[in-house]
Amino acid sequence: MSIISRFNDIMESNIEAILDKADDPDKMIKQYLKKLNSELGKLKAETASVMAEEQRAKRALNDCHDDMEKMERYRLKALEAGNEGDARRFLEKKAALAVELSALQASYQLASSNALQMKQMHDKLIADISQLPGDAGTGTLSQFDR
Repeated sequence: MSIISRFNDIMESNIEAILDKADDPDKMIKQYLKKLNSELGKLKAETASVMAEEQRAKRALNDCHDDMEKMERYRLKALEAGNEGDARRFLEKKAALAVELSALQASYQLASSNALQMKQMHDKLIADISQLPGDAGTGTLSQFDR
């Protein structure tokens, strides 16, 4: 949350500085809004990329979990068939997958955290744009939020 509050402070100070320096505040606000909309487009692309990484990490985690369950089923079938050598190999593969699973869980947690932060930054930027004074903040969000 500190990143978002810091981002908010920066945005507010930038808007105030621009308004203080402006000869024509409406023109400056429109230019600033154009810049913010450009940054919003970039942020949306980055957010989509981070969210795609989160989904990829989730799929990898689920696949590894499914593979572990499959190795356990194979091991039990091998034991039922009296084939202890195969059962031992399936158990070893399951153990290796368990190590991989813990790494994938950590990777997914990181990706999920990053995705949440990107979503929060995106929402904050949209809120900042909508709070611009006058008509400058209206009408432009619809083209980005469809």
